[in-house]
Amino acid sequence: MGTVQFREAEQADAEAITTCIAAAYAEARESIPDLPDVTAGIEEEIEVSRVVLAEADIGLAGVIVFIRRGDAMKIVNLAVSPDAQGQGIAGRLMARAEEEARASGCTQMELRTHRLMEGTRAMYTHLGWRETETSGNTVSMMKAL
Repeated sequence: MGTVQFREAEQADAEAITTCIAAAYAEARESIPDLPDVTAGIEEEIEVSRVVLAEADIGLAGVIVFIRRGDAMKIVNLAVSPDAQGQGIAGRLMARAEEEARASGCTQMELRTHRLMEGTRAMYTHLGWRETETSGNTVSMMKAL
């Protein structure tokens, strides 16, 4: 894939971000009928959250959306283009959010994912996250900093 560069998203990136997220979740959407639409509201997310892009020679390789909530940094969305999956992009994006969380004084990271997204849950566990609660099809996870 070559060099990956990270930068903060701008409004002009909204369409590319939406396309990347849709592609990243396409397989899961086919098999998980109650998976919420995670592409809605990207323009607003760019305004109110931190949105960091991973760009490579293929174009937009991945995106992470996160926001501070009290003493926690909450991961709102993480998506890696199917063309870039398996190359450590998700881990690098998560590390960027974690670095920012530590620098801003957060004591933990939080996220929610779908119970049936087993590969995603396994990746988070591999990155040091632990499951804290399951409610319906939602799994809450956290990572102490």
